[in-house]
Amino acid sequence: MKYKYLALAPIAMAGALLKQNKKIKVTKYTLPFKSLPIDFNNYKIAHVSDIHCDKVGYSDLSFLNKLRKFDPDIIVITGDILDSYKNNMDVAYNALCQLSSIATCYFVTGNHELRLDKEREELKLMLEKLNITYLSNNNITLSIGDSEINLVGVEDYNYFKFKDNLYHRENFKNMLNELFSNNKFNILLSHRPEKFNLYVEEKYDLVFSGHAHGGQWQIPFIGGIFSPTQGFFPEFYKGIHKKDNTTLVISQGLGNSSFPLRINNLRELILVTLKKED
Repeated sequence: MKYKYLALAPIAMAGALLKQNKKIKVTKYTLPFKSLPIDFNNYKIAHVSDIHCDKVGYSDLSFLNKLRKFDPDIIVITGDILDSYKNNMDVAYNALCQLSSIATCYFVTGNHELRLDKEREELKLMLEKLNITYLSNNNITLSIGDSEINLVGVEDYNYFKFKDNLYHRENFKNMLNELFSNNKFNILLSHRPEKFNLYVEEKYDLVFSGHAHGGQWQIPFIGGIFSPTQGFFPEFYKGIHKKDNTTLVISQGLGNSSFPLRINNLRELILVTLKKED
């Protein structure tokens, strides 16, 4: 009898791993800022990242219902909705279509979009058709009453490498500086969390990033195991990071790419409520 139970162990383990790799956690943050304009108190932002042309959770409907229930003022999408290994434009379009039906959406590229020249052009047409704003090294003003926020979106860091490999870091930093507004609260959408110190130097109030996939495997008391561009035991792989007056919000992502297995690292939908701090 014991051997029968032992034989079932691999099946049970496989089931547990499947559950971990499909289940979505909803992470809610209430973020206070002294510099937040008063009319943006209780402003709600949903953060979506790294879908990678994947079905979100067991059912997209469950994910979307969680999003609708939060009733966000805006949805920010911080890259890698496409996937350079298993791209499917129909899946990407369906996800964007559903998101745009819930709230006004803003999109920036990830490294996977930059690998797919033809598909990226098709994606731009999708975004335009769905009235999703593609922030390609530009900014817009969010307004409520007499209050304004400067919303900035930069292309993935590889964009600057491809343009000018020798001076890419300087050009990336200059773009951050150029789009920053000295007299407004500044929110930045940028795919790469590991550039946090540059965001701090440029004095952004709030930054949304993805890319790190939660470190792929998370080990208790150790943390994430690996992240693209950060390597083993990355510093910026999930959660909230604060330095000086800058707050960074990192999504663990909603999909998988070339490495499909997550351990102790659920797919994540982030829901942020901004608060005016006295």
